[in-house]
Amino acid sequence: MAVAAASLVMAARRSSRVGRWLGRISPPAEPGSFAKWRPLPAHDIEDSGLDIDADRLVVAKVACALGALLLGSVVALVAPIGPIVVVGAGYLGFIAPSLIVQSRAAGRRADAERETGTLVERLEAIVAAGRPPESALAALASRPTGADLLDRVLARAAEAYALGAPLFRTLAHHARLAGIAGCAALAEDLEHSRDLGHGSLAVLRQRRESLRAAERARSLDAASRVEGKLMLVLVLCYLPALMLLVVVPLFVSLLNGLST
Repeated sequence: MAVAAASLVMAARRSSRVGRWLGRISPPAEPGSFAKWRPLPAHDIEDSGLDIDADRLVVAKVACALGALLLGSVVALVAPIGPIVVVGAGYLGFIAPSLIVQSRAAGRRADAERETGTLVERLEAIVAAGRPPESALAALASRPTGADLLDRVLARAAEAYALGAPLFRTLAHHARLAGIAGCAALAEDLEHSRDLGHGSLAVLRQRRESLRAAERARSLDAASRVEGKLMLVLVLCYLPALMLLVVVPLFVSLLNGLST
């Protein structure tokens, strides 16, 4: 009791001047910390591909929260769920639009990362044929890769290159903002090879082999999980039938035998 009381008194005390100065110069909390509410980043809203901006997202969050509160209140009239469940439903309705936007943005970034390998394959083939890497990448920027986010980044880099901006540096910047790490690393490697006077073809082939190895590892990991998923499907499909056709009649026959 004494330790708890002392801890409560120390927690209620105001921080000293030294503590306040240390708090000013201390680094900010990590993005995943829950110490402070953080709004959804603007690039997540843009990368989600939804026709929505920050203001519309706030309206959608408020509307979903009110709808969930109304639904919870209606359910509370016929079932004793309590006010905590109603408030929890409103909170879930409030964060549901943000979760949807983040999920779509993450999925589009994953698609862009996978299609970066296709971009590298095409770029390596064109450069191996003797075309300069800048013009080859500018030509590929107008062709769809299969990922809308990557196509948008390439189009922005090509537009800046047409206005005189350095292509690789611009592509690395836009890819980093969009969260496409593979495309940004490729552009940075090409920029460094050009600055150092090294051949871009060797860089492209090395990047191609690393992406192929990563894709093989991803495929093997996905294949290793198929057996467990199939086993779960078989259990969920056949276990109820097995219980009804074999186990339950056997149990009933055993009870009848014991009763006689």
